[in-house]
Amino acid sequence: MFSLLSEKTSNLIKIFGFCLILLVVYILVYLFNLQDCIQFSLFLFIVLSALTVGCSLHRQYDSEKLVAYILFIGFVVRIGYMLYTPCTTMGHDFEGHAAYIQNMLDGHLPESNEDQFYHPPLFYFLSAVVIFILKPILGLTNEIDIINCARLVSCFFSCMTLYCVKSLCTELKIKKPIPLALTAFLPNFFFMGTRVNNDAIVVFFMTMILLYSIRWYKEQNRKNTVILALSFGLGMMSKMSVAVLAIPTGLLMLYVLAESIKTRTSSKTIKSLFLFGFICIPLGLAYPIRNLILFDQPFTYVLDVGSGIFASENYSFIQRFLTFPITRMFNPVYNDVFNDYNIWMYLLKGGLFGEFSFDIPRAIPVSLLILYSIISLFMVISVIWSLRTDNISINYLELSGIELMFAYIAFNIRYPYGCTMDFRYIAPVFIINSLLLGRFFDLNKDKKYGKPLYHVTSAVISIFSLLSLLLLCII
Repeated sequence: MFSLLSEKTSNLIKIFGFCLILLVVYILVYLFNLQDCIQFSLFLFIVLSALTVGCSLHRQYDSEKLVAYILFIGFVVRIGYMLYTPCTTMGHDFEGHAAYIQNMLDGHLPESNEDQFYHPPLFYFLSAVVIFILKPILGLTNEIDIINCARLVSCFFSCMTLYCVKSLCTELKIKKPIPLALTAFLPNFFFMGTRVNNDAIVVFFMTMILLYSIRWYKEQNRKNTVILALSFGLGMMSKMSVAVLAIPTGLLMLYVLAESIKTRTSSKTIKSLFLFGFICIPLGLAYPIRNLILFDQPFTYVLDVGSGIFASENYSFIQRFLTFPITRMFNPVYNDVFNDYNIWMYLLKGGLFGEFSFDIPRAIPVSLLILYSIISLFMVISVIWSLRTDNISINYLELSGIELMFAYIAFNIRYPYGCTMDFRYIAPVFIINSLLLGRFFDLNKDKKYGKPLYHVTSAVISIFSLLSLLLLCII
């Protein structure tokens, strides 16, 4: 796997090679019933990796070597955690998503838009393909074992998101260790990689949109245009919420068009925009139009789980959105989907633990919360500091983050439920903030106030990463 991280290897070979490795590892583990050994093996891997990285960097600090270590550990731990975590653990609406996959295995799209059937079909189609490949090889007959195979799809896209963050760092000329470490070791990203639902694939396509919008802004060539259009189209074939990024990307496109008109080079930009629309619009809107025709389903439709059981709808706008109830930070340590109401506290805990609680020593989640709070504070500082830049690519990232936050808040106003506040709906904002944090220290770490902040943040992120990995090995 380490060779796939080489810059000399083409992206298609990397993707194909990683898919092959993922399938082979899964087949071997389940053919030889090694699931029970994976968790302890992963713990040993993390300990040995930490010692190896520590000794290697102590002898000579090498940023690129550290990046390769982070990617490698991030990939291995994602795969390992997926292998020993059944699809019924820490899932969301598992029965509905499993039923959708079964429809695809039966060779047809859902015949209604009830429950999770209102979603576009890409994740479920890919899951059905993986199951079609693995079912005869592993001789699977149990329904849970069959659906378990769909975790491979989520795990693959979770890993690819991490690789996209690396590419974003390169594109924005941001040093990679801080953004990569935060994305690689945030617990919720591991959880997404084990779920039978479309969370991980949506985060991947949103990250791809961020990456290729910036690349398209710099060069409106055919490759960038096609990949950006496919990212939007396939993203919307995964979940319609991906369309939220059409606003910042559309404004970026208008800016490029305006600049090209000034320089009398608009023909290239217009051709690129037509190509983008030709690919993106039919691909992204085909399924929503199908559901509109068949079920009168609006483009912005979201399944309403119903009120009456969530406390958040009984609190005021100020309590929910304009306060931060710090007294509830450690009591309880974990989110309570039925009784919590404040989105900022819910997001803080949600990035670490989602909507779940664990029977582990209290010191671990408390320590993670303290460290994550410090990281979040530094993220807020870096986001505010970045607002004064005139760098168009950074402006685009900021606008995307703001748009996603507005959409998230509007979503919570419309559906004032505990589950609506979940981190998975806003995960790309964490990636954006991680990039801005990395850039902040790149530009300020040699200044008087920046140097101590940089050292403190690096230490906090290092300890946070190790504790996050420990959490995965004991839950």
